[in-house]
Amino acid sequence: MTSIQALERIAPRKAMIAGKCELIEFEYTRHGTLCLIGNFVVTTGALLRPTIGPTRTEIDFARHIAQTVAIDPEGSWVFVVDNLNIHGSESLVKLVAKACEVPPDLGQKGKRGC
Repeated sequence: MTSIQALERIAPRKAMIAGKCELIEFEYTRHGTLCLIGNFVVTTGALLRPTIGPTRTEIDFARHIAQTVAIDPEGSWVFVVDNLNIHGSESLVKLVAKACEVPPDLGQKGKRGC
């Protein structure tokens, strides 16, 4: 999830009174945006090890996956991701290869075949 706005209301809420709803001021101050990288446990829907930061780079995503796997290093992990470029980055491939004990000679990024 990208570009989550960090907002702050300008005025405090006005409490409910008999017969009226709570009043919330519509104006707010923006404090920039943040990037949320999170994992959902499929069986429970719980959010597991979210990472919130200013950027969404391949290093951020690889670090997030490493932190998630560190919860249970001997566990069997399955990550379902879309085709975003950071989800198939070189640093992530090297991380997964190391965890799966694949030989380190994986070729060069951007080159296919012999």
